[in-house]
Amino acid sequence: MAAEGKVLNTAINFRENVPAGRGVRVTNSFNFGGKVKQVLFHFPPGCAGLVRVRLFKDENPFYPNRGFLTLDDSTPAFPMDEPYYPNEPLTLEIENTDAVNAHTISCIVAIEYKERG
Repeated sequence: MAAEGKVLNTAINFRENVPAGRGVRVTNSFNFGGKVKQVLFHFPPGCAGLVRVRLFKDENPFYPNRGFLTLDDSTPAFPMDEPYYPNEPLTLEIENTDAVNAHTISCIVAIEYKERG
């Protein structure tokens, strides 16, 4: 029987400065499987409903599972316990509908995984 590996944590970090009136999609992944334990978003002051964000896991809506998250001056963290597969793409989509200002949005996806023996 193989020994269980030590439980480790990593974070996939997204931080994007989105120009006024533009949108972006950025994809990252991690090479080990495990569990998504938390998703955190940061909306700086001034977003005021002008910036919409959603996270995809393997091209399927993940958080929120419908629609977009739209906040202002807020850093909500959402605990979860969802499977994450090796190299599974996580894609952050950001739409900035502000016609004047760029906005920098951050998202951190915390993944727990076991060390390989």
